[in-house]
Amino acid sequence: MKYAAGIFFCIAAGIAAAQDPGRDMPDALRQLIESVAANADEEKEVDLQALYDTYETLLEFPLDLNAATETDLQQLQILNDFQIQSLLEYRKEYGELYTVHELPLIHGFNEEIAAQLYPFITALPVPEWQRYPFADRFTHGRHQLVIRAGRTLEEQKGYAPMTPEDREKPNARYLGSPWAFYTRYRYRYRDKAQWGITAKNDAGEPFFNGNNKYGFDFYSAHIQLADIGIIKKIILGDYQIQFGQGLVAWGGYALSKAGDVLSIKKQERGLTAYTSTNESLFRRGIALTLQHKQWNLSLFISHKNIDATTDSNAFSTILETGLHNTAGAMKKKHTLPETVAGSNLSFRFKRLKIGLTALWHRYGKNFQRDPKPYNYFELNEAQNANASLDFYSVWEKTSLFGEFALSRNGGIAALAGALFDLDAAFRLSLLYRNYARNYQAIYARGFGETGKTANENGCYIGAQWLPHPDITLSAYADLFSFPWMRYRVSAPSKGYEYYLQAAYAPDSAMNMYLRIKQEIKDENNNAGADDALLPQHTVNLLHARYEISYRLCRGLRMQNRIEISFYRADGREHGLLLYHNINYKLPAFPVDISMRFAVFDTGGWNTRFYAYENDLLYTFSLPAYYDKGARWYLNAHLKLRGNFDLWVRLAQTYFFHADTAGNGLNETTHPFQTTLKLQASVKF
Repeated sequence: MKYAAGIFFCIAAGIAAAQDPGRDMPDALRQLIESVAANADEEKEVDLQALYDTYETLLEFPLDLNAATETDLQQLQILNDFQIQSLLEYRKEYGELYTVHELPLIHGFNEEIAAQLYPFITALPVPEWQRYPFADRFTHGRHQLVIRAGRTLEEQKGYAPMTPEDREKPNARYLGSPWAFYTRYRYRYRDKAQWGITAKNDAGEPFFNGNNKYGFDFYSAHIQLADIGIIKKIILGDYQIQFGQGLVAWGGYALSKAGDVLSIKKQERGLTAYTSTNESLFRRGIALTLQHKQWNLSLFISHKNIDATTDSNAFSTILETGLHNTAGAMKKKHTLPETVAGSNLSFRFKRLKIGLTALWHRYGKNFQRDPKPYNYFELNEAQNANASLDFYSVWEKTSLFGEFALSRNGGIAALAGALFDLDAAFRLSLLYRNYARNYQAIYARGFGETGKTANENGCYIGAQWLPHPDITLSAYADLFSFPWMRYRVSAPSKGYEYYLQAAYAPDSAMNMYLRIKQEIKDENNNAGADDALLPQHTVNLLHARYEISYRLCRGLRMQNRIEISFYRADGREHGLLLYHNINYKLPAFPVDISMRFAVFDTGGWNTRFYAYENDLLYTFSLPAYYDKGARWYLNAHLKLRGNFDLWVRLAQTYFFHADTAGNGLNETTHPFQTTLKLQASVKF
C-alpha cells in the first residue's frame, strides 16, 4: 500500500509540473544570498531584498537573449565576464538564438548553468525594432497589487500591559500593534517603463494613529522610463546608484567573496528604480542617463530626511534599521536632512570601458562621531565629496577591471582585478585592494572583508577547475590587513580566509556540494570594550557544509543540509545545523507547498548559521540559527482564477532548555516564537 501511495504521489506531482513547471529561485541565487548575509558587516545594513526583487521581475518578464546587452546580462549575477562575452560573440557570429536550449552549446556554458537560467530568459526571433513598440510600454504592461500582513502569534513583552514601574520609561512598550503590514502597487513593461508605490509598517509601529496618522510608517514611489531617443533612462522618485567597483557609490546588495569564486567583479547597473523596503539604502529625487553612441552620461540629485541621533548643532550616528516602534526611535525619525548629487560619464570602446564618477553630499548638521580611537579617521563634518576613475576590459581570455578613488580630505582607495580563462576547464581570479585609513566614502561598498571601504589592504586569489563535466572544484584565499584600529579591534590587525568547494551535478535532477571555509583574524580579548588599547587574541572560525538537492519525480524536490562550525578564541564554541526541505507542486489543485524542519545546536552567536528560507512572493527569510533548538516552516501558495494568488506562511522556532524566546521587547513567556504571514496578489 505504501508503494502505491508513493507512486500516486509522484504521478500526481508530474501532472502538476506538466501544467505549471514552476519557476523557483536558482540554487546559485540562494547560496549568493546566504553568502552576502554571512559576510555582512554588522555595522552596515545590506539590502538583500533588491537582489531578490531583480529575479522576481525576471520571472515575470524573462530577459530576451537576442536583445540583451552586456549590461542586461550582468544583472543575472550568475554569469561571469567570460560567459557574457562568449554569448555576445556567439550571437554575433551565428545570429539570433532560436531557443534558449542552444545555451549549453555555447563555450563556457553547460546544462547546469543553463538550467539555472531557463526560468529567467527567453529567445524571441523577431527584429529588434518590432520587439518593443513605444506605445506598448503604456498599454501592454502588467499591473500588480500585493497586500501582506504578518505577526508573531505569542504575546511579546513590548505589547503587554504596562506595569506601574514601566510607566516612567518612554521606551518600555511598542507604540503600535504586533501586526506588520505591506502594500505594493507596480506597473511594469519589461525594462522600458515602470512605476509604482510601496508602503510598509513594521510590527510595533503606529498605523493610522500617533505619528503615523496618514497610514504607513514608510512610503516609497518611483516612475522610470527607458529608451526615449538619447534618454537611456529617467527616474523620478526613489532610486539606487551602482557605478564602477563600488568605491564611491553603490546602493543595494554588494558581492564580496560569494560562493562563485570568479564573481569578484561588481556588475554595475548604473541608475535603477528603487522597489525594496529598506528605509535607508536609496536616494530620492531625479536621475537621468543620456546615451549617444558609445557615450553614457548619468546625472542625479537627491534630497531626503534620514534617521539620526541629533542635538541642536550636530548628529552622532546615522540609523539604518528603519524601525520606529518606540517613543525613543520615533524621535529620531527623519531628523537629519541629506542632499546628494553626482554624475557618471562612461565611454565604451570595442573591448574597453572607462568611467568617471563624481559624488557630493551634505548633511543638515555637522557629523560628530563618538570620540573613540577607531573613529579618528572617519568623516566628522557636514559634507564630503568623492571622485573616481574605473575601467573594464576583455581581451580574448583575460578580463581586467579596477577603480581608483579620491575623497575630499585626500584619502585614496584603489582596487584592481583580473580574470583568466586559461583553459576550458580552468579559470583564475585575482584582486588587490588598498583602501587608505583616511579614505571617506559614506555610500561606498567596495570588495573587502568589511563594508566600510576604508582602512583595509588585501589580496584575493580564486580558482575554478572542471576535471569532469559533472564536477566543479572551487577555491579561494584572501589575505587582508587593517592599518588602523577598528570597532572591537583596538590595534592594527590582519587576517586570512580560505574556501574550498567540490560540487557534483550529474543532471538537472540532482546536485550536491561539499564546502569548507575558514577565517582567522584578530580581535580584542574583551570584545565589548573598544575604547582602550586592549590585548588581542586570534579568532579562528571554521564552517563545513554538505548539501544535496534532488528531484524524486516531477513536481517533488527535496534538499538536505548538514553544517558544522567551530570557533576558537579565548574560549571554544561549536555548532551543528541539520535541515530537510520539501518542495511539492500538487496535481489537481493549483497549490505549491514548501516546508522545512531544522535542528540546531550552537555554543553561542559566534557559531551561528544562516540558511535561506522560501517565503512569500517578493520576500524571503534569512534567520540566524543559534543557541539550541528546532525550527520549521510551512508555505502554501494557492493560485486562483483571474491571476489572483494567495500565500500563507507559518514558521516557528523552539529553543530547548529555555523558558523564554527572543530578547528585550520581543521576548515571549514561552520557549518558542511562531510567526504567521498572509499575502494576496492580483495581476491585471
